[in-house]
Formats: sequence, C-alpha cells, structure tokens
Amino acid sequence: MATCASGLLIEEDKNNGSHRSVLLVANTSWYLYNFRLPLLKALRKARYDVAVIAPHDAYTPLLEAEGFKVHSWLVRRNSINPLLELRAIVDLIRIYRRERPALVHHFTIKACLYGTIAAKATRIYRVVNAITGLGHVFLGQRKRHQLLRRFLRPLYRAVFMARRATVVFQNADDQERLIRLGITNDSRSRLIRGSGVDINHFSPLTDSAGHFQSTLQLLFPSRLIREKGIQELLHACQELWSDGYDVKLLVAGELDVGNRSSLNHEEVDALKNDSRISCLGHVEDMRALYASSDVVVLPSWREGLSRSLIEAAAMERPIITTDVPGCKDVVDHGRSGLLVPLRDARSLRLAIELLINNPVLARNFGKAAREKIESEFQVSFVNKDTLKQYDLLFENPLERRSLLSVFFN
Repeated sequence: MATCASGLLIEEDKNNGSHRSVLLVANTSWYLYNFRLPLLKALRKARYDVAVIAPHDAYTPLLEAEGFKVHSWLVRRNSINPLLELRAIVDLIRIYRRERPALVHHFTIKACLYGTIAAKATRIYRVVNAITGLGHVFLGQRKRHQLLRRFLRPLYRAVFMARRATVVFQNADDQERLIRLGITNDSRSRLIRGSGVDINHFSPLTDSAGHFQSTLQLLFPSRLIREKGIQELLHACQELWSDGYDVKLLVAGELDVGNRSSLNHEEVDALKNDSRISCLGHVEDMRALYASSDVVVLPSWREGLSRSLIEAAAMERPIITTDVPGCKDVVDHGRSGLLVPLRDARSLRLAIELLINNPVLARNFGKAAREKIESEFQVSFVNKDTLKQYDLLFENPLERRSLLSVFFN
C-alpha cells in the first residue's frame, strides 16, 4: 500500500510487471471453443497466462485437450431466478479472488454484467466486455421489453460506463445504439468485428464454374429459432416448390432448448417429414457442407456479426441475407451477395429465384465475397486488434487506484 498527496490510501496491483494472467469468461464452453479458440491460442503464443471460465459442457474436454484450464462457473444461460443469478455472481467472485487475474475478458451479456460486478468486488481493473449481440432487452418493441429496458438501463450503464471496463462491439450499429442510450460512450467503446475466420481452413474446395447442381442445394446454417428467419425461408421455399423449382433445403442447426424463440417439436417434426428438407442437426465439418451447397441463405432478424456468413463467404458461396446489423456488414448488396428486407418472405423468394436463374452471377458474388473476407475478416486481424487492446490496458496505469475511487467506481 502507498499514500497519495491527499492522504488517501492507494491499492497497488498485485499482477503488475511481466505477469499477464488473463481469464476469458462466457456462459458456455461451446462458445469459447467454437468462436474463441484461435484467440486463446494467440494469447498463449504471446506469452499470456490464459485460462477460461464457463459452465462445463461437452466442449469443456475439448478446451482442456487444447491445453487450457477451464474453471467451472455455476451460471445458467437462460435463468432469471434471482437466487440462481446471485449464486452465479458469488461464484464468479470466488473464482476471481482465487485466481487473481490481471485482466478479464467477458463474452455474452450475462458474463459482462456479472463479470464486471465480480471484477469490482475483487479489485480487478482491466476488464473487457464483448457485446456479441443486443438481444430482446434492447431490440424488443413489446411493452414488456420497453419496461425491462427502462428498469435495466441504470444497471447496464453502471457496468458499461465503469472506468475499469472497455466495451467491445462486433458491429457499428450496436455500438451507436448503446452510445445513443447513454449506456456507454466513445471513449470506453471499441469496434472489433467478430471473431474472424481462418481463410486457409475455410477456403474453396471446388469450383462450380457457373453451374449449380441439378437439384439446387440451399443451405440454412443456423439454430432453429424464429429470429434466424427460418419461417420466412420456409415460406419462400414453399413458393418456389409450388412454381416447380427443384430445390433442396439443407438445415444445419439444432433446437436451442430453453430459448423462448425456438421452434417447437411439432414444427421440427414437420421439417423432418418433408422430403424436400434435410435436417442435419449440428454439423462438425461445416467446410464440406458449404462446399456442397449452391447458395447460403440466412434471413436473420439481427446478428452481432454472423460467423456462418463469414465462413460461407470465405468458401466463395453466394449469400442471401437480410439488410440488418451483423448481416449487412458481411455482404455488399449486388456485389458479394444479396440483401433482402427483414421478415419479407416474398423478397427472399425473389432473391433465391434470381440466383437460380443466374448461376454465373451467383459465382461472381462468391468470388467477391471471398475477397471481402480476405481484406476485412481474417481471424489474424481480429486477434491482432484484441491483443492491441490488451496491451493498451497493461500500459495504462490502472493499477493505482484510491480506495475512494474503488468504492464509488
């Protein structure tokens, strides 16, 4: 401990010097393995002491097999039970107090909220909060969403305006929205576009040379929830089938159990019983599936930044998606794909029909999509920007805080 000019005690950071321990925190191990494994490896290569915090699931052993320690966190992704949520915060405080990281990086909104509270309680001054999507609280227009937004706004503002925290957004629209709401500001927020893609891994396996398969393979690469636009796509396909188009719909995604927007079992059974639809569930090797597909369609209502679209574009697949944040960031309309209005099955059907009748145009879209990914969305770019942000936080003299500022910040 030391004393400042005003006589207040000052807390010294016990993680100073060359010790750079980092914890990445999310509400599933699945997320960290599928979206942030390259970042974990980049941190290890940069000589950070890195581990993760997440509930144990099927992907926990895969993270451990890669050499990363996984601290189990008692949090439930879809829970709103106050006692369970309090337990999740206390459990995170316990882990932070035991591990004493120099920096914590939170992914998903619940991890950001609870993690920042835990960081304050344990005097961790380097906090990165990654907003992977805004969700119903900020985007819903129903009265209950508006009331919930009004109720939670002070809490969000306290977390995202905390001096200890930097807020990272995947798209500029989300960043501008939260700044406009007064929840964060320009000085505390950064734009790092998604988790990136390995363009060597996701690269074209075949050259369609302007020809589609005799039965067009239309790929929907997403979970089976309504916000991904699955119902609009089904309506568009029904119109195409009624007009005699030979189209096979490939659905690569599972039910999101516990998500209020998930399709019900009867709706899923109807998909599975339709011979024109192939329900593939979770697909481990998406490269082969992208390569065997003619057109990729994701009519999502909104994304943080769609990883599926980035992967498909890297594979030179022609893309049809919606003109919304997180989708329009990946596709340049009329150059690298087509953008359609939100929740508009008719426009979606016309866009699919346009590509069916113009395979050379579709191929040109795929070529341009690959070029865009190479120039903007490589995983090395994302990791470099993230490491740069870490370096800035370690260079900043955040480790010296008066006890008064610790109490009120």
